[in-house]
Amino acid sequence: MRKFGFKIFNTNLQTAPDFVRECVDYAAQKEDMFIELMVLTDRPQKELYELKDILNEIEVRIHAVHSSYGFDAGNKNLEKQNRQMFEYTQFAADLFNSKSIVVHAGCGHGKSCLDETVRQFKLFNDKRIVVENLPYIDDNGDDLSGNTADEIKYIMNESGCGFCFDFSHAICAAISLNIGIDTQLKNFFDLNPTVYHLCDGDLNKSEDKHLHFGEGNYPLKRFLNEFTADDACITMETGGFSLHNDLNVKDYEYLKSL
Repeated sequence: MRKFGFKIFNTNLQTAPDFVRECVDYAAQKEDMFIELMVLTDRPQKELYELKDILNEIEVRIHAVHSSYGFDAGNKNLEKQNRQMFEYTQFAADLFNSKSIVVHAGCGHGKSCLDETVRQFKLFNDKRIVVENLPYIDDNGDDLSGNTADEIKYIMNESGCGFCFDFSHAICAAISLNIGIDTQLKNFFDLNPTVYHLCDGDLNKSEDKHLHFGEGNYPLKRFLNEFTADDACITMETGGFSLHNDLNVKDYEYLKSL
């Protein structure tokens, strides 16, 4: 059975408590739903305990912070900061009994960046890590690694981590690198992902827009049928993570209708 996940942030408990409770109340009624929790690390741990009480028995998957928040496993100069941030993330993963921790591949291009990512992943020493593939560049024009299946496979083989397959990131990178989209998606799917990220978007553009399902031109039904496992855990990364649970519900119902 495929499972579908709402994405929330631990900070939403303070900024949008009603949104959190609406997400939780809806997910609790469905056997095929989970929550992916993005863990910002500058918050007191007591807030995680509060979230734990609210989420109760719902399955939770953890997502670590990335370069937008100062975490970059491809940067040796940030090793100390990265380890401190990841220790907080591990605490959250332990608390919620998460089976996986999604971590972005490091920033930069080239083997040196991949090797530094591998080195730091080994230092983290957590078998729950699943590395997420990334676009070729981010919204600020900065270089990102983990753009192809070969790069992700190298990180997996050298560090022992699993894989989080982000469809939109894969498409964006394929366009930037002039790789056939179907070839790119198949090569990533062949890596046996642990977690999937899915949104809608534009097949002709390299920008990751996080559109709600039905707002773009991604062939979502074919993506689900051809490039996700029957027991896939699919996080719905739609709407730029807007805090409107009615739109989250519509996205869930859209995927269920395919």
